[in-house]
Amino acid sequence: MPTIQSSYPARPAAAYEGMAADQDPATVISRTVETTDGIAFGRAAFQGTRDDGIAAAGSVFRGIVLADRNARPNASGTDLFAKGETAPVMVRGTVWVVSATAASAGGPAYVTAAGAVTATASGNTLIPGALFDTSGSAGGLVRLRLN
Repeated sequence: MPTIQSSYPARPAAAYEGMAADQDPATVISRTVETTDGIAFGRAAFQGTRDDGIAAAGSVFRGIVLADRNARPNASGTDLFAKGETAPVMVRGTVWVVSATAASAGGPAYVTAAGAVTATASGNTLIPGALFDTSGSAGGLVRLRLN
């Protein structure tokens, strides 16, 4: 069997995309992924065609897909839930996401058509009740509070 990983960082990352940010009360629902290419950890989930389904794009925001280190590995090597798998979706609570743009603590959060979280309103959909809990640069990890 070939070596999968032979080096490790001295200290693990403080956070990663899709990780619950704290132990405050949260609401997490389970939904079945309908998108052919799956939905990555820490990305927006939208209402799917089925009542219990979610999609990577759409018009009705449902929540943020939480990371699950027990998820099955996929051929692309990315962290995601494949079509047909059940994904945990945070609808209330605080989660780490990658912001597509610079974000400021207390600012409203939006989602792009591609499911990325952003601080830019123009052309994007407001995430109802969501605020950035921390500030960060474009492409950086920030805490997103879903109320």
